[in-house]
Amino acid sequence: MEINENKKIEEKTYTIENSKNTFYILENEEEEIEENYGFQDLSFKEFYMKNHLFSHVITHLNTFLSKNKNSNEKIVINIQKISEFIKNNKFTDEILENILLNGIPNNLHCLRPLIWKSFIGYLPPNDLSKWINIVKNNYTYYKLLKKKYSYYPNNIESPEDKKLLSQIEKDLPRTRSTVPFFRNQANLKKDSHEINYDIIKRILFFFAKEHSISYIQGMNELIAIIYYIFYNDDNPFFQKYVESDTYYCFSALVGEIEPVFHLSDTSFSQLFITQQIKLINDILEKCEPEVYNFFKEIDLSIDNFVMKWVMVLFAQEFKIDIAVNFWDRMFTQKNKMKFICFISVAILKKNKEKIMGKELEDIAVWLKEMGNSINKIDINEIIQIAFEMKKEYNQKNLK
Repeated sequence: MEINENKKIEEKTYTIENSKNTFYILENEEEEIEENYGFQDLSFKEFYMKNHLFSHVITHLNTFLSKNKNSNEKIVINIQKISEFIKNNKFTDEILENILLNGIPNNLHCLRPLIWKSFIGYLPPNDLSKWINIVKNNYTYYKLLKKKYSYYPNNIESPEDKKLLSQIEKDLPRTRSTVPFFRNQANLKKDSHEINYDIIKRILFFFAKEHSISYIQGMNELIAIIYYIFYNDDNPFFQKYVESDTYYCFSALVGEIEPVFHLSDTSFSQLFITQQIKLINDILEKCEPEVYNFFKEIDLSIDNFVMKWVMVLFAQEFKIDIAVNFWDRMFTQKNKMKFICFISVAILKKNKEKIMGKELEDIAVWLKEMGNSINKIDINEIIQIAFEMKKEYNQKNLK
């Protein structure tokens, strides 16, 4: 059953100052349905089925399980666990290891956005009953931002805003330029001639205006992946909230790795990145001393290429489907930046034969073109190497 778009939210007058106090006037727009999807808590089932939040997901999970009974056992068990967590009104830490080791099947377009929104810190994983209010309330607040910046993009006058928009527009055409999706028309609302780049540009502009850290190159790579996943969510409930959900999830992710982008205090930002590079060097020295010593011998600093990995969480190094699969695993980690450090060394370990004994110029070329070769690597293998290395590193630090 489709969401009834004809029923309108009660008209109210909002201001930025009082918006948080007026969020909860939203009325339920959807109609009840009677299907039983095996939920343990009847009241929970009734509430969420009529809002189309999980009925679509449960149906797809059940279909997936019925079609893949004889396929990869780990993936089937993983999906079964996820299904049970949804039915019992919570995601728990038990689910993290399953996702970490196995990822999320790419053909379940309704599942990945739920997982990401939960473990990125947007929707509480231990109480799914709050999700609808959060999504709708933030949608309302995002509409307030559109009113606040109603002059965007046609009537920008301040030099500061013109410079900001120019920076964003300069970076966007280079963002996933080989993926047609971003240049396609965005079908988020009727009679709109915007392409997906236009939506991303608006979100980045709003973000820069509303946060203490402004836009910086690299943010475009992060938001592109989030928007791509949310846009392709086939859950009918979330289709209305793609732009606002992207804005808030992007804000949450940047907030978590904020030191990387803290231009208002460049010394702090440089110190943070320096600490990450120092950790990578330390892991390399303890777990791959041969590569570490070779780099010292040829006077190769890892700063230049590792800095890019750290700043954009490998968003540029992988093709988008590989990047998405990698981010599945990254979002299971409480310390994402430390996870990136172990992945960095795992990549160097896996490509050891392409590094050892080579000339400095040849290694520089390989690093530049690494994105092409790394796409041929099984991301599961890189994850496995990284966690074996993490155990080894922790054990050596205990001695």
